[in-house]
Amino acid sequence: MDEESHPKVRRLESHGAPLPGVQQQLTNALRSAILSGEYPSGSRLPQVEVAEAFGVSPVPLREALVALGREGLVVRRPRRGWYIVGLEESDIREIYELRSLLEEKALRDAFPRLTDEDKETLEELNLQLANAGDAAEHFELRERFYSTLYGASGKPRMVSIILNLHNQLAMHLRLQRVHDSAHAHEELMETIRADDVERACALVRLHLTEICARSIEGLRAEAASVSDAS
Repeated sequence: MDEESHPKVRRLESHGAPLPGVQQQLTNALRSAILSGEYPSGSRLPQVEVAEAFGVSPVPLREALVALGREGLVVRRPRRGWYIVGLEESDIREIYELRSLLEEKALRDAFPRLTDEDKETLEELNLQLANAGDAAEHFELRERFYSTLYGASGKPRMVSIILNLHNQLAMHLRLQRVHDSAHAHEELMETIRADDVERACALVRLHLTEICARSIEGLRAEAASVSDAS
């Protein structure tokens, strides 16, 4: 992979010395590439090629991969290197079951504690979501939305677990149509404006059921495509 064959790549170091924030820049760039499907689910990440393409040394790349590992996007396999997280149907179902349980709990804890400032932030993020461009931007805004919403629960460990589960599903969530997702967030915002936690919980349960089915359909289609190609 070189700069000509990889248009998103830009050099992040100069004369061997990392620029300020190079690790964060690299982490963001790799996250975007993974979320856009540039690296297939379950595939080995070519570390040498990535480092050469971005003009970085192994150290910031390793630190970026560790950060993405904490987010649930990549996993390190001893003596084999780093791999893009790959999920089976059973994994997807389990993750959505956990999300349903935890996110309903987070909603019930958060709703009574939402401040006017929280609601203003959610309104702004909802507007940005409706006008989001690519999948990576949409995913980032969506995570900021839920981090703000669930963060009002006052339970940071629970929120961290929820967001980690989101990250584990990131490659499959990109298959969801942005329009449908924006509509779902607007419906959720309506429940926040009305302070209707029961309706919010019902919407989230329905939404998670639908996108679970869509994620599994996407996984099956991807598997069928690989099978046909071979």
